[in-house]
Amino acid sequence: MKIKLLLALACVNVTIAQNTTGVLETVETDGLYEIQLPNQIRSFSNRNLSDFRILDAKGKEVPYFIREKSSHLTTSEYVPFELVSKETLKDTSTTIVFNNPFKVIEDIVFSIANYSGSKSFKISGSNDGVEWFGVLNSGRLSNLEGTNTVSVDKAIRVPSCSYKYLKIIVNDFDSLPINILKIGGYANAITNRALQKVNKASVTTVELSEEKTTQIHIKFKNREILNQVEFNVLAPDYFNRDVIIYKKVTRVIKKKEETYKQRLASFQLNSDSPTNFNIQEIFENDIFIEIENKDSNHLVFEGINFFQKPLYVITTLKANASYTITTGSDTIKAPEYDLSFFRHNISENLPRVQIKNVVKQDAKEVVNQTPSFWQQSWFMWACISITGLFILFFTSSLVKDLKKE
Repeated sequence: MKIKLLLALACVNVTIAQNTTGVLETVETDGLYEIQLPNQIRSFSNRNLSDFRILDAKGKEVPYFIREKSSHLTTSEYVPFELVSKETLKDTSTTIVFNNPFKVIEDIVFSIANYSGSKSFKISGSNDGVEWFGVLNSGRLSNLEGTNTVSVDKAIRVPSCSYKYLKIIVNDFDSLPINILKIGGYANAITNRALQKVNKASVTTVELSEEKTTQIHIKFKNREILNQVEFNVLAPDYFNRDVIIYKKVTRVIKKKEETYKQRLASFQLNSDSPTNFNIQEIFENDIFIEIENKDSNHLVFEGINFFQKPLYVITTLKANASYTITTGSDTIKAPEYDLSFFRHNISENLPRVQIKNVVKQDAKEVVNQTPSFWQQSWFMWACISITGLFILFFTSSLVKDLKKE
């Protein structure tokens, strides 16, 4: 009985099937959409996301491409300019003086009531409102009739200048004056695009007095992509420490195993500088941080956080349709869709949908029963051959006995 059980176990082939699924939010209109990949999807996927797929309700792949946006985000805000004076000389000109709220101005936006025709103009600048200097000697406003609106906005590019006051003179010599409703411009603000926080599984800190270092062991639940680390230091007020991030690697030299530190990043932690650092991409689930204290007291941290750059998937979705996300295969190759050819023609300002209900299904055993040896074809032919030999032996013995009689 024991022999049969051992044979049965030896003939079982067990494999582990790993698969992660998610569901896309439904959309109300057909078109292109942007999906920001959540940390769960990225940590359960291959590093290059070659195993990421979008499937429709029939299980058919939906084309997509992956986009990484700039780390800096530029936003624009309309700023109305204060009008100082406005004077119209009949059949001659319209003169408007306004304040420049910017340190440097390059564009001016005029909001003009619909007008059928065009106008020539000049712009000058002044710092005291008395002495004026030329900025734009010959400009022209055209296409001043809006569609389905009662006014039109016209942006005028001017040479960079920093005058406190600006004056526009519109030529009305051979045409009726135009009604300039307001004048303004756009203030651009550059901000850092928010990174995605990576959750840690455990943090263990050890003070090594002999080495005069602090060793911090950080584990993640899965292998994570790390692009930035942030230290929140509580004490002391002044510090200047050399820091390295490394992982432990085992190698065999002369038939002996040895463990060494493989450096992943290094930098200097200083109280007079920002304590967040962009690092070369790390893809690990078990890392160490070593801080050199020398003869100073060890640092006290409120927290150490890791972040990754957000990635976006651009795809075309249909209204009220259901879509499933799958990932988690180590062997699948990256897809090649036609949509990626047009990536540079597609706007970065697309409506966004979320992936929800992310579930990882692992440790699912797929058992394949290998046929027993007595079920193999070679065993059958061996039995036939042995039987044939027995028949031949008994037949020859029978013939001999008959001859003796």
